[in-house]
Amino acid sequence: MRSNFYPGPSKIYPQVAGYFQEAMESGILERNHRSKAFQELFSDTKILLKSKLNIPLDYEIVMVSSATECWEIIAQSFIQHKSYHFFNGAFGEKWCNYTRKIHPKAEAISFGLEENPSFQSVDKKAELLGFTHNETSNGTAISEQFQEEVRVKFPESLIAYDATSSMAGYEFNWELGDIWYASVQKCFGLPAGMALMVVSPKALDMAKKIDENEHYNSFNFILRNALNNQTHHTPNIANFYLLNRLMQNVENISAIHHNLKKRKEQFCKELSKLENLSSLIHSNVFQSDTVFCLSGEIEVIKKIKQQADNEGIILGNGYGKWKENTIRIANFPAIPNQHYKDLINFLLRF
Repeated sequence: MRSNFYPGPSKIYPQVAGYFQEAMESGILERNHRSKAFQELFSDTKILLKSKLNIPLDYEIVMVSSATECWEIIAQSFIQHKSYHFFNGAFGEKWCNYTRKIHPKAEAISFGLEENPSFQSVDKKAELLGFTHNETSNGTAISEQFQEEVRVKFPESLIAYDATSSMAGYEFNWELGDIWYASVQKCFGLPAGMALMVVSPKALDMAKKIDENEHYNSFNFILRNALNNQTHHTPNIANFYLLNRLMQNVENISAIHHNLKKRKEQFCKELSKLENLSSLIHSNVFQSDTVFCLSGEIEVIKKIKQQADNEGIILGNGYGKWKENTIRIANFPAIPNQHYKDLINFLLRF
């Protein structure tokens, strides 16, 4: 079996195969999304997510098709005039660019890899601030200390986090954000094809105030269905079932994040022994716990990727401006510890 370190879609929990067989035998995959059986599944899944991820009880959870769909939902339903988007990599920039298709005044604020963004040009009463919690293209993350500063500095603004590469891997202080979104093919350890938004009471009130109802995926329409334990679209019922069964059996997020941080610490310790590779991000304050980005000479990177492929090791290609001189390594919960030991031994050969 190949070792998969690609940062999404990535390693699927091995028990998912058994859960899928259960779903086939249960008949749930043949039920419609207005049925009592599906409503019970949706309700139970939301309860499990709140319990295992420590989500506040007054936050709502809605299910959509992908994290990129969330860009559209947020732009349509939570912004009237202007938002501010802070990014240091490709995925945060893409979110901003998409928002501009709906709200041309959306402002882009870029910042360096090992620094926090500046708020010098930001209106204190900004409608919405958008951050990429974990920038998959370069292995950086927003620290909780900085998140606290944002919440204090902008008490009236909605704060949105793209948590695609960190939700179900990080233990969040959810109340530091109003909209969190992620798809399930990364830290959740599931097949691609579903995403979730976790939304605060403050954001719910804003969506109600804006009262945008012009699209099939307008948030208010999505929410009305979710409150009835239904979806606004025909959903990926297989992934619903898999997510439900997984949440029944995984550890609480505090234990999961603790384990990932320990594995990161060990990986970085071994990384210091490598002669031809180094971490793109050196400061632990800015370095992600769930995506590692290693840099090296272009020819070295090519050689490592080729040899890894020959030996059944799937590494993430570089992305954006770091496409040619980096490799990306997922530190997602579904990946076994032994795979990291084998990866270190492989990299030490270079």
